[in-house]
Amino acid sequence: MKTLYRVALSMLPNMSLKKAQALLAIINGDISLLFQDGIEKEIPQLGDAILSDLQSGKALCRAEEELNFVEKNGIRLFFWDDEDYPARLKACVDAPLLFYVKGDVNLEVRKTLAVVGTRKMTIEGKCQTEKLIDDLAANFPDILIVSGLAYGVDICAHRRALQNGLPTLAVVAHGLNKLYPSSHRGTAKEMIASGGGILSEFPKGTEAFKQHFVQRNRIVAGLCDACVVMESPEKGGSLITAGMARDYDREVFAFPGRSIDEMSRGCNLLIKKQIACLAESTEDIMREMNWEKPAAGKRLAAGAQVLQPSLFDSLSPEENALLKLMRAGQKYQAQDLLDLSFAQQEGSCARHIGEVLSTLMMLEMKQAIISLPGGLYQRRPGY
Repeated sequence: MKTLYRVALSMLPNMSLKKAQALLAIINGDISLLFQDGIEKEIPQLGDAILSDLQSGKALCRAEEELNFVEKNGIRLFFWDDEDYPARLKACVDAPLLFYVKGDVNLEVRKTLAVVGTRKMTIEGKCQTEKLIDDLAANFPDILIVSGLAYGVDICAHRRALQNGLPTLAVVAHGLNKLYPSSHRGTAKEMIASGGGILSEFPKGTEAFKQHFVQRNRIVAGLCDACVVMESPEKGGSLITAGMARDYDREVFAFPGRSIDEMSRGCNLLIKKQIACLAESTEDIMREMNWEKPAAGKRLAAGAQVLQPSLFDSLSPEENALLKLMRAGQKYQAQDLLDLSFAQQEGSCARHIGEVLSTLMMLEMKQAIISLPGGLYQRRPGY
């Protein structure tokens, strides 16, 4: 029953994460209260559209239909306050309140890379995209490749990931009862069967309207550690995704091209405006991300569990102590960590705010934590 109310909440008109959080705070998390008679007296700011849905029972009816569809098709639900809601996405202020995933893809892998670009991919862009995926697979067989299943760069990245045995996730702009474009249905099925998946925040029956593509772009940006733009004209969805990724404090990379080439102008513009770092090779991305190549003979097979003794061996006692204080998926201010450090009563723990900030800076450089807007810090998923 709890799940039914969660789905119904997500289906209320214009129900953003921010609005839902405000409502949940008023009703102490008990969503069922919204659907009781007289709730408008308790929460007068609900608005006419939401009240109409609540009082008519439309939201609950749609939610029941959605749950039947979800159960019939083996789709997973992720609600914002679930423990398994991906930490990278949860750090975004406009994260989806609820989303659906078809497939057993692991959204908390150590490394995720969004690969995006134009639908009108050139031969050079195709070769560049394929080489990027080939090089990444050779070094990181567990990396998750995220894109949007569109024509051009997106589908090229998905298919090359499959050829290399990498998991790959498509974020789509419609309900999971259909697939757009339909010509990519075979690839989507292969992705699901190969440890990847298809993700959508839209319930079944939702069409792939233009505005939905912009909405889905923020999920692509929010799920990744870094976003790479392979090719793009001066305007397009890839530039929007890159801008969103930068707003989320993700690294953004762009492959440059000749100024006279239309499909290079967007990448050149991102570099010129210092939104993206210039990338001429996979090595450039690995270096900027501090992704070290595995030692010879120690590369993992695709899908194997990733352990990180090398990271913890490289941390100082102070860095190790502070990292151990940070629980996965939880956000901390420097003062929070100082208070926790005092409570530990260990010699390696920080004793003033300057030590905490210095240690946090080193942990961020070593890719062990993520710096978030508002002076918040979060342990990187997988660490």
